[in-house]
Amino acid sequence: MAEQVEKLNPSKLGTREYWDQFYALEQQNFAENSDDEGEVWFADADAEDKIIDFLINHTASSDNELSDEFPFSPTSTSAIDLGTGNGHLLFRLRSEGGYMGKLCGIDYAETSVAFARHILAKKKDAQQLDDPDNNITFEHVDFLNFPDDKTNEAWDLVLDKGTLDAIALSGNIIRNGFSGVDLFPTVVRDTLVRVGGIILITSCNFTEEELLKLFNIEGLQLWKTIKYPVYEFGGVKGQSISSVAFRRTK
Repeated sequence: MAEQVEKLNPSKLGTREYWDQFYALEQQNFAENSDDEGEVWFADADAEDKIIDFLINHTASSDNELSDEFPFSPTSTSAIDLGTGNGHLLFRLRSEGGYMGKLCGIDYAETSVAFARHILAKKKDAQQLDDPDNNITFEHVDFLNFPDDKTNEAWDLVLDKGTLDAIALSGNIIRNGFSGVDLFPTVVRDTLVRVGGIILITSCNFTEEELLKLFNIEGLQLWKTIKYPVYEFGGVKGQSISSVAFRRTK
């Protein structure tokens, strides 16, 4: 089990009810204005831009040139986005990163999945997204509680932008006395990412040091980090967002 980090106080942001209501409203706004595709989390820190740039910068030009430094392929890399929300990160991975492999967004909020599917349909109808093989999908899955065939695959890339944060705010004990934060690294390792694959975690609630502690489990190894602007307050330096990538080694 992962090393313990300081627990966060429970919040409504950690409840399924909050996110169901949130994405129901987002979907209503989208129905009234199809240009309104909803919230992009951590936009104030340019986190999504940095994630996309990071992945592009570590993408090989072809499958024949894959390596430890360039483990991603634009034609074959498969990616799953945990807590996908409106699916925005996956849409950008396809349109800007050129990732034509299987892309799947999952969320435990049914309204999130419905919203992402509506945006996908709109983009296809407007020919704003190239998806000839229907390789972009969104599924209703609670991967911590009910892993199933939709998630229990050997994904090349597992993405999380804020979902671990929300899980940490739930305060729920899921099973055997362990919280979602406690279980997250082992569940992702055992049911989502293939051996040799990459897990990229982006968080506003956990520091880089805390993420390293959480994911310090057998079979996972630090691969890369994404750098963000550093602030200093009271002589202490830090950054508002942390992105850490781990490789599954066995």
